[in-house]
Amino acid sequence: MTIPLLVLAAFSVLLGFIGTPAWPWFQGFLSGQSATGHLDKLLEPEVLGMMALSSVVVFSGLGLGWWLYGWLPVRSGDQPDALEQFQPEVFALLRRKYFVDEIYEASVIRFNAWGARACDWLDYWVWNGVVQSLSLLVVGFAWLNRFLDEYLVNPGFDEGCRRLTKGGKLFSRLQSGRVQTYLRLIGVALTVLVLFLIWGCRAL
Repeated sequence: MTIPLLVLAAFSVLLGFIGTPAWPWFQGFLSGQSATGHLDKLLEPEVLGMMALSSVVVFSGLGLGWWLYGWLPVRSGDQPDALEQFQPEVFALLRRKYFVDEIYEASVIRFNAWGARACDWLDYWVWNGVVQSLSLLVVGFAWLNRFLDEYLVNPGFDEGCRRLTKGGKLFSRLQSGRVQTYLRLIGVALTVLVLFLIWGCRAL
């Protein structure tokens, strides 16, 4: 790991130089302006303060790492970490990644699982149940409509049509337009009236 770290450090220094006030090439590229080198800007108080603060942070980290791991070098893979021996609470916090995974699992993942179960329950019992109920209701109305159409509407309509046809045939015979038929009917009616009159007079 030493050689890759050295390569990364070298590129960080070289590529970081293009963003310094001495040669703000990257800022000029973003703003669309040409960048010119000014080494005297490295001696400005703000830049010197930032460089000093960054150096203090870097060397403090190096010194802390040497203080923790330089005194007692690790001799085997089973040997506990120096920070674990010195500060087990801090080491546990770092090893558990500040308990971010646990917090995420207890909040987001649990809420997501609850939402998935709720959606599954709604889909199975509510939406599917509503759809099935509506489909059964529509099928029931279809069966009822078919029953009424086949056993009530059609027979009644057909019977009415047949009776109208018979009545039409009967009236067509009575209204045939033949004078002889009308005279026969008048003669039969007069005969019936005469018989009623004779029968009535005898009754008196």
